[in-house]
Amino acid sequence: MNRLTKLIAPAIAASLVLGAAVPASAAPSHGRDNYRQEIAQLDRQIDRAQERRLISHREAQRLENKVDQLQKLHATYARNGFTKSELRILDQRIDTVRRQIAAEIADRDRAPQGRPGDHRR
Repeated sequence: MNRLTKLIAPAIAASLVLGAAVPASAAPSHGRDNYRQEIAQLDRQIDRAQERRLISHREAQRLENKVDQLQKLHATYARNGFTKSELRILDQRIDTVRRQIAAEIADRDRAPQGRPGDHRR
């Protein structure tokens, strides 16, 4: 039994070490997909806000340009893998654009027709 333990213990230890390494190496890819999805979500949010006349065409264009810049930055960083600094920058810029979208929607500077049901013209 002692001999069996000597053979099995190293195998179990090796499988634990290898099992722990796989999720760590998969994490950057998962993060990259999350950033890509967040950026796409920002683009959809801008489109919906413009369709609902919550933001003007000019505001939508300006915000879409910022989303395009985010997509380019993401692609540049993704080429060589993300560093912690690059992930932090992406987080900050995504948050900035998200706040800018919310601010444009809240500022009541709408498309010329206003919101549906709004009788001011």
